[in-house]
Amino acid sequence: MPLIIQIDTYSYNSCSSRPVHRAFAQIKVFCDKGAERKLRDEEKKQLRRRIKGDACCFNSSLGPRSPIRRAESTLFKSILDLDSQPVLFIPDVHFGNLQRAGQVRIQGLPKKTMSSQEEICPPQPKKSKVEPERKVLLYVRKECDEVFDALMLHAPTLRALMEAISEKYTVPVEKITKVYQKSKKGVLVNMDNNIIQHYSNEDTFILTLESSADSFHVTLSEI
Repeated sequence: MPLIIQIDTYSYNSCSSRPVHRAFAQIKVFCDKGAERKLRDEEKKQLRRRIKGDACCFNSSLGPRSPIRRAESTLFKSILDLDSQPVLFIPDVHFGNLQRAGQVRIQGLPKKTMSSQEEICPPQPKKSKVEPERKVLLYVRKECDEVFDALMLHAPTLRALMEAISEKYTVPVEKITKVYQKSKKGVLVNMDNNIIQHYSNEDTFILTLESSADSFHVTLSEI
């Protein structure tokens, strides 16, 4: 009866249940009398090979040479498929002595249960991708200027707008107490994050800086 022996090699440094190498070899299992007959046949074959090797290796000028004998070994062939789960077959556990006596018909082979390595190192959950904050580029100029200045907001928030104005016009950000937006209809509203999130790149505004005591008021008027 031909059987296949499979050897999986795992890495101790990895928590994955996937082997790093997999190989197999096919062997043949015989009953008691069949094994004896097989051994006798193998001995006869080896004897014939030895006699033939002695005849081939004899040289009249150099004398007889000892034949080169190849060591008997079993070669395991590598398998590229490392994802399929192996099948663990334990006759004594699943079928008892009846299986060896041939009184039970094999219906299927149980699959390997979770190994201790998988229990210790369970698969890590997938991390959700964190999208970077959207940057917004605004063009602003003072009413008396003809050239616009660029304000790069690292995020569409009121805090980012105040920091960009502070950096561009050298105004302490902690002294900017009020920020307004003036629409084309002349409606003046308090600026907040919701308004800035609707801004698009290269939106243009007229910027007004008004100082009052130790604070500044900023007004962005739509053009």
